[in-house]
Amino acid sequence: MKSELIPLDGGPPIPITRELTLIGRREYCDVAIDHPSLSRRHCIVVRTDGLLVIRDLITTNGTKVNGQRVMWAALLPDDQVTLGRMKYRVYLGPDHAPSPSEMVDQSPLAASQVATRTPDRPPVQIAGWQDVDQDFAAPSSPDEIVPPAQSG
Repeated sequence: MKSELIPLDGGPPIPITRELTLIGRREYCDVAIDHPSLSRRHCIVVRTDGLLVIRDLITTNGTKVNGQRVMWAALLPDDQVTLGRMKYRVYLGPDHAPSPSEMVDQSPLAASQVATRTPDRPPVQIAGWQDVDQDFAAPSSPDEIVPPAQSG
């Protein structure tokens, strides 16, 4: 299964190729996005067979799925995900069909705005913004991502 986050503003698609993908503003994130509305460590996307799960990392500007702020949610094809003020559409497709990122010409500008870490190349250094959120440790495995306790 190919999975990607497609920016609604026409930017470069973000392939989700790892089982656990950390998205945020900092260079150590698997996907580093240079935008002031994103936290240093904004969210984690967990990839399983046929499904993506997103987990907000207690961020200032939040994570939304289809307009609703969430702590975690399962993502389905064509769901709209908002990270801070950045909006994306979820793409899930078969391995044999070309994905949106395989059909897009990556310009130098697009590559400077989104850096995806690959095993042979670390992400580019991104100029930092002051962030108001606290430092929280990101889960190191999908087993550590648990839904919030239900009160009531």
